[in-house]
Amino acid sequence: MATHKPSMFSLISRNNVAGATTIGQASQGHRFPANRSCNNCTCSPGLLSRNSRRTSYLKRIMSHQSPRRHHHISASRTPSVASTAALDECANPKEINTSMRLEKVRKLMEELSLGIYVIASEDAHQSEYTSPVDQRRAFISGFSGSAGVAIITRELTSQNETPEGLAILATDGRYFTQAADELDFNWNLHKLNTPGVPSWEKWLVDHAAILSLDSGETVQIGIDPQLITYENVKSIQSLIDAKIADNSKCKIKIVPVRENLVDKIWDDFEVKPEREFKPIFKLDDKYTGEDSKSKLERLKKDYLEKHGSNVLILSGLDEIAWLLNLRGSDIEYNPLFYSYLIVNGDKLTLYTDDKIRFTAALDGTLDNSNALTKYLKGINCDVKNYSEIWFDIRKLATALNAQAEKILLTKEASWKIVNCIIAGNFHIISSPIKEMKEIKNDVELLNQKKAQIDDGFALIRYFSWLERELTVSCEFISEYEAAMKLLEFRSSLADFRGLSFETISSSGANAAIIHYSPPVTGSAIINPEKIYLCDSGSQFLHGTTDTTRTVHFGTPTEREILAYTLVLKGHIALATMTIPSNRVTGYQIDCIARQFLWQHGLDYQHGTGHGVDAFGPVHSAGVGIGFRPYCNENTVKRGHLISNEPGYYEVGEFGIRIENMIYVKDATKPNSDEILDGWLQFETTTRVPYCRKLIDVNMLTAEEKSWINEYHQGIWELYEKKLSDTERIWLRRETASL
Repeated sequence: MATHKPSMFSLISRNNVAGATTIGQASQGHRFPANRSCNNCTCSPGLLSRNSRRTSYLKRIMSHQSPRRHHHISASRTPSVASTAALDECANPKEINTSMRLEKVRKLMEELSLGIYVIASEDAHQSEYTSPVDQRRAFISGFSGSAGVAIITRELTSQNETPEGLAILATDGRYFTQAADELDFNWNLHKLNTPGVPSWEKWLVDHAAILSLDSGETVQIGIDPQLITYENVKSIQSLIDAKIADNSKCKIKIVPVRENLVDKIWDDFEVKPEREFKPIFKLDDKYTGEDSKSKLERLKKDYLEKHGSNVLILSGLDEIAWLLNLRGSDIEYNPLFYSYLIVNGDKLTLYTDDKIRFTAALDGTLDNSNALTKYLKGINCDVKNYSEIWFDIRKLATALNAQAEKILLTKEASWKIVNCIIAGNFHIISSPIKEMKEIKNDVELLNQKKAQIDDGFALIRYFSWLERELTVSCEFISEYEAAMKLLEFRSSLADFRGLSFETISSSGANAAIIHYSPPVTGSAIINPEKIYLCDSGSQFLHGTTDTTRTVHFGTPTEREILAYTLVLKGHIALATMTIPSNRVTGYQIDCIARQFLWQHGLDYQHGTGHGVDAFGPVHSAGVGIGFRPYCNENTVKRGHLISNEPGYYEVGEFGIRIENMIYVKDATKPNSDEILDGWLQFETTTRVPYCRKLIDVNMLTAEEKSWINEYHQGIWELYEKKLSDTERIWLRRETASL
């Protein structure tokens, strides 16, 4: 007889998060009403599409009972990238209709004489993950992914009372399936980074040219200057200049729209979220490995002096937090806080808000000892209100211009920041902080290993539990319920501060949605006869983790085994390679992880690796392995911490991804501890076994088998005495020699 299993809702209640609407909110301990009312479908499309999608349990169970055909993968089974249209019309019926939202935005565009309006995903700090108040693109489009740009056009020649035009959502391959599912009939999907498909900036200018030629008018492209970088505006302006040079009849202009149009209509549909300013705390030096004064000295000596200025304006939240050794919780999954920072010689000015932020003790708990205020004074840092930054930039720029001096800005500086420097005495540089923080010191690397050991313990317990529930107890467990159970395992760990991103808990076809997140209501039931992919991570005081494992609880098909083994071989090839120091970029080694898939005509539409911060954002753009341009900007260096995550996806069938964290260290000679000068290797820090039943051992070389066996043996020795009897039996089986 099956043992009694607590329901999804009892699990949520045990975590004191009854009614939470996302896994992330549950991890943060937030409480929301269990029944959120909808008034004529005025809820945010992003929230509705994520939390209220209804998945038919019966339909899925019936589909699981269809005959299973065993056959090898062929290139013909994979949708051809080349044949994919640049714009896919999302005409499937959706739960959310964005027609009224688009109509209201277009009417505002008409008032401002705008032909096109651009809505970015990022906030004023170019953050990848944003708080609800900054999720404008999700509000207007219904697409809830973390990356993408919405473009709304207005037909200038239309005589209709209701303005018309196109609505375009541009995103990359990680989100093609998700976007097609979430966008309603008003939207067209622009598939970036696919052959024959232009960048969204080029599409924008090309369409502006069409509107201009058709109407004979000047087409104004509007955008909120806080939400786009000055560098991006320059690139768009270059495209405009080239278009006008090619055809003088084209009249196009990009203009700043200081009052965001989405913000203006938001309250017409729902109450716009408030920006939250939560307590800030200092991260102890035992976690950072370097105090803030030392970081500031390195910044001035190694970077600012080289560029001939002592003044640097920082807007990146991760950079400010790292430089000052401070952390917060203003943005879900990210221990960051809203702020700007001006470095002016030995003087710092931090722009943030709300005095409650400074009632946090050094360990993050609330007290009234003014410890944080004293700390900031100790590093010569004044504090001003968040909104005062704009006046102070103008004042500082004017004063420096009178002395023939300039301000340094990073490439992430917004258009609005540049517009405040009226005299134009600024110089754009690559962010020195980004380069500095990507090189982890020895303390950070040791802490990263500890974080992976802690997180691996939770993941091993979780996979053991999930298999037992599905195959022994024969329980029905939803994707969301499983994710909540994983959160429960993690929450018992010391120094756990929440998830590093929303858990991807996906069964069967949902695993092919690269950044899928299970909805609270209507989440799919995990089918033990289908692939299950779990991509998840933790935030500890001592480090940030990101791990993906793909498993099968039943009998996998030959196709699934082949795909998994090809991905695993690429994963191992990257983990075991040796590269010359400071000569190789992540762009150049991306193919190492793809080579075995390529031999079968297969590929995946996402990067192979991304940088990870130390108790910071799980995605750090200073280093990466992949085909995107930023991966070719910096060489791989000693101390870099990167993910290793090749994958393969068949839409409507299954998805496979295997992800470990690796850090870059000095290489050693074969079978020796002697350092190989001028060469680098990777060391894997993740401690979770691979899925044995998905590995075709006959496809592995002797070296690959030896590497897996050694990796698994290390995991067994690390955890065998910490686990329960049932967990130990599971781990022994999974780590047994191939």
